[in-house]
Amino acid sequence: MTLAAIASLAMAAVAFFIDAPNTLTGSMGICLPSPNGWGMTPLWGWILNLGLLVATASTLYFVNKEFTFVQGSDTVLTGMFVIMAASNTWVSGMLSSSTLMALANLICLVVLFGCYRKRNSSQELFAIATILALGSMIQYAFIFMMPVYLVGAILLKCFNFKGLVAFLMGVAAPYWIAVGLGIVPLSQFTMPTFTNLFDGYDTKSGLFFGLLNVAVTVVVGLILALNNGVKLYAGNTQRRLYNMVINVLGLVSAVCMLIDFNNMVAYMTTIYMITAVQLGNLFALWNIHKGWIWVLGLSGLYVAGFVMMVI
Repeated sequence: MTLAAIASLAMAAVAFFIDAPNTLTGSMGICLPSPNGWGMTPLWGWILNLGLLVATASTLYFVNKEFTFVQGSDTVLTGMFVIMAASNTWVSGMLSSSTLMALANLICLVVLFGCYRKRNSSQELFAIATILALGSMIQYAFIFMMPVYLVGAILLKCFNFKGLVAFLMGVAAPYWIAVGLGIVPLSQFTMPTFTNLFDGYDTKSGLFFGLLNVAVTVVVGLILALNNGVKLYAGNTQRRLYNMVINVLGLVSAVCMLIDFNNMVAYMTTIYMITAVQLGNLFALWNIHKGWIWVLGLSGLYVAGFVMMVI
């Protein structure tokens, strides 16, 4: 964890101070400015983004302590997450909605996991929908996450008609309050308009290795999810269902990234988080000989990809 923290901080610093990525322009929100339009200086934006990454990694660690969806592999889970997230300058070099979405998804997972086999989960589903609706005000991609938690509620056997009504009310509530109190005038509701991150990218090699980083992460995450599913199926039912919900989130994020390509950065940190869960399960379930060597080797590959991205 110490090595992962040092390497991640070093990569994030290089991403900002030496090879700052193209700044996103335009707005991806439905009625409020996206993080790139908050008027923050690039330095303060980077500091806030770094703080959000640390908060996500810390929350991931403690959430796993509570629900144990990855058994006995906390350092791999959190360590690989920070390494993967920091290895892509589009995530670690600037403030965007990507890290905000990952943290919001993690909080929503915590709330949903607490509903396992609960007969009345109306309050929890309302809270999840409210979080996602608030997020959609600054980033429309939050909308595509909403079906994930309805499917997750069904998988965790805590879904009913009252829960569905509560979820729909949670989606409407932030907009109803914002418009009703005059915080957000109706004239502010516009179609998202923003410039593609990759327009005018200075170095083709940087663009190639950035996309390669994400593509490899998605493929590895998918393969590991299928591989780990074999072991999880024969294990604890509750842990298996938790991982099924996480897999649904990862699959939807990957599909959205392909379809919503111009806005792919929004889904990246969530993809890294889901793949870190798969890697944690890999080393926890399969008893890999000298696993620490494989972890260091995989981390080294991501660091090498980062170096190729910035040179």
